[in-house]
Amino acid sequence: MHDERLELLLAISRRTLGIESFELTGKLTADAHMVSAEDIGRALESAYDAGLLVGYRMGRAECEQEA
Repeated sequence: MHDERLELLLAISRRTLGIESFELTGKLTADAHMVSAEDIGRALESAYDAGLLVGYRMGRAECEQEA
């Protein structure tokens, strides 16, 4: 996965899910996280919104290049 996308997803997971890293340690107590359905919904909504913004910016940049 592209580093910028990974950093964005990690920022969302830190803020909404309390997950500090996607790296597995091999320790169940460190790798498994209990999160509420509400928090998962917020994280997914944040990721969706971020995707919309990135897509909008990319489309706008392409239009400016063509002009």
